[in-house]
Amino acid sequence: REHIFPQGFFNSQNPMRTDIHHVVPSDYYVNQKRSSFPFGEVTSASWTSNNGSKIGVNIFGSFNGTVFEPIDEFKGDIARMLFYFATRYEDNVTDSSWDDPNASSNNPLNGTNNQVYDEWYIQLLYKWHLEDPVSQREIVRNNEAYNFQGNRNPFIDHPEYIAEIWSTVLSSKNYSVSENIIIYPIYLVFF
Repeated sequence: REHIFPQGFFNSQNPMRTDIHHVVPSDYYVNQKRSSFPFGEVTSASWTSNNGSKIGVNIFGSFNGTVFEPIDEFKGDIARMLFYFATRYEDNVTDSSWDDPNASSNNPLNGTNNQVYDEWYIQLLYKWHLEDPVSQREIVRNNEAYNFQGNRNPFIDHPEYIAEIWSTVLSSKNYSVSENIIIYPIYLVFF
């Protein structure tokens, strides 16, 4: 099993350690290779799994460390799991029993409980969320997780919540052009 948000960052504490909404079946070898690298995007892989997942230097956003890039089929799933994790445990992420985000270059937390992740990470997850919409597999898993654990991942039921919650992070500063045109981020609504 793999903890989508590495359990080492929260010192393997419960309920995070056993929360079905971010614990998934995984190939043992691939899970070991992923280690606690954050997710990211890679062009030149230092390692590639049999299914195409990669480890290498991140090319997305401001982070230039080593990352793990899953195959496209799971990117949206992972993004929604991590948005769930941030929402469910936002009051815990600044607890002193969690790893200090500055102590590890792999830790994508930003040290606050109102944004939870570094800005580049939120932008990456949002991109993946848009590129890989909610699938029937996720809906079935969410229903089964509810039956097992008693709560749901709201970002599977309502993917539009992601933009509503993190829009201030996803938006860039307003930029003016010579004719006073102001550019705003795209806001998508899913039905």
